[in-house]
Amino acid sequence: MGPGGVLEGFEALQGEGKVRFFGFSGLGEPSAIHRLVDSGRFHTVQVYYNLLNPSASYPVPPTFSAQDYQGLMDRASARGMGVAAIRAMAAGALSATPEAGGGARSSTPLSPGSEYARDVERARSLGFLVRDDIHRMSQAALRFALMNPAASTVLLGFSTPRQIDEAAACAEAGPLPERDLEQLHHLWETL
Repeated sequence: MGPGGVLEGFEALQGEGKVRFFGFSGLGEPSAIHRLVDSGRFHTVQVYYNLLNPSASYPVPPTFSAQDYQGLMDRASARGMGVAAIRAMAAGALSATPEAGGGARSSTPLSPGSEYARDVERARSLGFLVRDDIHRMSQAALRFALMNPAASTVLLGFSTPRQIDEAAACAEAGPLPERDLEQLHHLWETL
């Protein structure tokens, strides 16, 4: 890669026509992540974003119990970067069957304050989202992530064809109702 480091290596590969775009995962210290976004040298960023931690796009109080990404998603989008929302299902804590323990395999959370058992407990407060045309928490979680205009894409893992069908249906269903967003804003004040 040369003496300059990883970023300079990617820029050299781009100059040689071997890659068109490159980016990074926006995990870690928010001020450092924001500096990388502001550098203008990256094209994409993966952003931790879900119903339990919306801080990459929504303000949260200083007492918020998880990592505060301080509007990272909106900042990157405003700079013209592609934004990939990750962990929309909070490692399975927002799935139809969180008790299956999808995210419990790792002892270290991907994002501070988002330990799996804690997220499963916090997800219980979101039961009001499951009604009418939202039959499972996973549908609410997908619709929430998909409705953000700053998200270029939402990265999801699938284990069954049914999950792919559900994601496609959520994309067609549109955003969560405004009344749900209002209730979510109040809930985030307590998480």
